[in-house]
Amino acid sequence: MATPLNGTILKAFQILRLASFERPDISAQRVQSELGMNFATAHRFLVTLEEAGALISIRRGVYRLGPSVGKMGRLAESTTPHLEAIQPFLDALRARLNESVMLCRFSRAGPTCVAVALAERPITVAIRIGTTLNFLTSAQGRLWLASLEPWERDELLAGESHLVDRPGLEADLAAIRRDGVAQNYGDAEPDIAAVAAPIRNAQGDLLLTVAVFGPKTRFTSDFISMAAESVKRVAGDVEISLTR
Repeated sequence: MATPLNGTILKAFQILRLASFERPDISAQRVQSELGMNFATAHRFLVTLEEAGALISIRRGVYRLGPSVGKMGRLAESTTPHLEAIQPFLDALRARLNESVMLCRFSRAGPTCVAVALAERPITVAIRIGTTLNFLTSAQGRLWLASLEPWERDELLAGESHLVDRPGLEADLAAIRRDGVAQNYGDAEPDIAAVAAPIRNAQGDLLLTVAVFGPKTRFTSDFISMAAESVKRVAGDVEISLTR
């Protein structure tokens, strides 16, 4: 059974996301109007967020983002990879293999594409940034599954447990951990193949995945072997760049 989400925390973040450069002020009236909360509930959230340091009061009943949010934002910027710095690695891998390349981050719904370098050839496969892939059928998803504890995998796959051949899956994930690469050969889409490798932080935690993907007809055994070595090499180069 999947872990239920905490609705109170989700509502608190909805309130914080009301702040923008154009409209930095947040009031109970605004929360009531834009989020549909009653006034008393909105006021209680604002006072609580002020106590936590997430908001500061600039005048009676009006708040702006506080020091705790600023500190977390600076921490996120300093510890989260800048995609602009990784894009040249994706472009170089695309040029080397002449196929499209994508970068994915983890989300509870599945690996989410955050950067892409599309192959410059007449027939290619494209993906939109923001697309979420399936954990079971995508090479990127299998990398994430291989990095998780069994109980974490059970939570993520709770809604698809009837589709899982558990012994077969565990054998596949063990091979991925051994080889440092995952493959998809028509599993997600019948005519598309992919080869993916993990990008880890200095502590060895899985941070991102990089994958080359394209029409299955071009992913011969020789090409897959070459692609596997190439994505692992690029993943290692990105890891080194992130520590500088």
